[in-house]
This record gives sequence, C-alpha cells and structure tokens, in this order.
Amino acid sequence: MAGTWRQFVSEVVHRVWKFVALFAGIDIAAALGFFLLQPGVSVPTAFYWSIVTLSTTGYGDVVPTTGAARALTMGILYTQIFMIAYLISVIGAVFTEETQRRQLGVLGTDMRDHIVVLGYGSIGRAAVRELIAQEQRVAVVVSDPAEVPNVRALAPESQLFVTYGAPADLDILKRVNAAAAHSVIACAEADDAENLIAALNTRSLSPRVRIVVAVQRPELRDTLRAAGVTYVASPSDMGGRMCASAAFEPEVALALEQLAAAAVAADMREYVLTPSCPIPGGKLADLERTVREATGCLVIGYARANPSGEMVPSVNPPPETELRPADALLILGTIENTHRFQRWFGAPQGR
Repeated sequence: MAGTWRQFVSEVVHRVWKFVALFAGIDIAAALGFFLLQPGVSVPTAFYWSIVTLSTTGYGDVVPTTGAARALTMGILYTQIFMIAYLISVIGAVFTEETQRRQLGVLGTDMRDHIVVLGYGSIGRAAVRELIAQEQRVAVVVSDPAEVPNVRALAPESQLFVTYGAPADLDILKRVNAAAAHSVIACAEADDAENLIAALNTRSLSPRVRIVVAVQRPELRDTLRAAGVTYVASPSDMGGRMCASAAFEPEVALALEQLAAAAVAADMREYVLTPSCPIPGGKLADLERTVREATGCLVIGYARANPSGEMVPSVNPPPETELRPADALLILGTIENTHRFQRWFGAPQGR
C-alpha cells in the first residue's frame, strides 16, 4: 500500500539523516585535506577525488603522490567501509521493524467501504467468520497481539486487515480507517461501557457510518440508540429466545441457526431495489413469482424507511403490498439459489 511505503521511506530518512550529514562532513574534510596535502590540485578536483574515493569507485585519474595524501586516502577508505556497514545495518533494521509492524497491523490500512469489528471474543469471532463467508472486506481489532497471526490466516490480506489495541481508542479507530468504513461492529465483551465509548468515538469520526453494538445489558439499548448507534444486539436476549424455542420446537431453532450463518445450506439476504434492477417495484405477489421463477429464492418480506429515515422490516406482508425503489427486498434461499439471485439481480447484497 502507498501509505505503508511512505511510512517506510519516512522512517529510513529519520534514521539515516545523521549518517548523511556525517557523510557530507567527511566528504568536505577529505576534499580539504587532499587539497592541502596533494600539491597542484584544485578545489574542484579535490572534491571530485573525495567523492570518487568515498564511493569506493576509484577511477585512478586522480591519485595521491605524497606520503601524507596516501595516508589520508587509506584513512578515508577504512572510514568508508565502516560507514557502508552501518548504513546497511540501519536500512536492514528499519525494514525488519516495518515488516513486523505491518504484520501486526500497526501501520494501519487504507481500506474503504469495509466493515470494522472491534473486539474478537465469541461474538467478534463469529461475526468475522460470517463476514468473510459473505465475501466482505473486514478490519479487525483484537486485544492481544499474539492473536493477530491466527486471525490473519482466515482470509487474504486484500480482504482482511488485523491489528491489536483498545477497541475504543481513537488512534485504533483511525488505524482501521473507521471514518471510511461502511459499518463498525463494537463487540468487546469485557464491558458494555467500552462498546459505548467505541460507538461515540466512531460517530465523532464519521457521522454517516453504520454502527452496530453488542451489549450484555439490554437496558442500555435506548442509551446507545440515543448516542447514534444504528443497531443494538443483545446476545443474551437472542440466546434466551433460541433456548426457549429449542425446548419445544427444536427444528425451528435449528432452522434459525442455519439462516443466521452464510456457510451452511440456506441463507437470508437483503437487496435494495433500484430503477435499474430487474424488479424495480410493483406488487409483492408479482415480485414473489418473478423471483421464484428466475432464481428459486423466496421473497419473505421487505424493509422501508420510516419518516425518520430508519429502515423498518416487514416479514410476510400482504401479497397486494406495493414495493418501490429504495425498498430493501428480503429473500431466502439455498446458497446456490442466493448466488443465482445475485447474478440475476446484478448488485451486491446489503445496504
């Protein structure tokens, strides 16, 4: 990435500027010494000899003929050997350090329209795997640097960026380029307050980014919504509902688990209707028939913006419902059918 190389070059310059200054000083001193110790040499010729000697090129067109000038030449050559070794060691050290920093994600990313996951506990781990299965570009913040290599192995670098740090820290949010992200998921499991701070800091970086927060205490839902959070998830509530369903209708619970995971037999997806798509609008009954015949998927509902601009879903609406552009169509199908739908629809899923 361009930003990574700029930072690498900047670090090299920062490390070697003293060396460059020292080299220039030795060059001037050597030229002055050669001018004084070698009879009949002009100042330009002395500088020419100094540069050729320090570069170890040695054309042989200007050579010392006096004992003092030869002694100066030997001293300059020995100095140059040590200076070249020092320069190589500095550049090698910078390259090694920058490589390590890049592998740990310290240099940041220039991803755009990606999804940021803040926290890699049980919720973050499941979210990252789901997003990768959905072929989304993801930036992840883990708490322990030792976790970075394991997470990086989940997907290629072009799809997945991983770094470590405090999820709510502004510098960490800038490192994952949260301001240019499509969505940010705050799911640190240690403390709901950390997720709240992460949401507030994210909103300060970008007023438009979609923010999703997972909380342990459902009573914080209204507080988070007031802070600008787009969606608040309560894993404990969802887990309780799933357990209750599994107690007397286990197949329903299993079906819901399948629908929530992209890597299994079936999936539920969302596609926004536009004037250029194959089904820009019309009666729901007609759209259901068209989608079923063309892709094999089922239309199970839609979502529409309310007066405040918030998208409100409607599942199993009346067949005479009129859909229009900007509505989001909710479809259900097998993995094969949903892929067929996306090819037919001609636009990626989601908003």
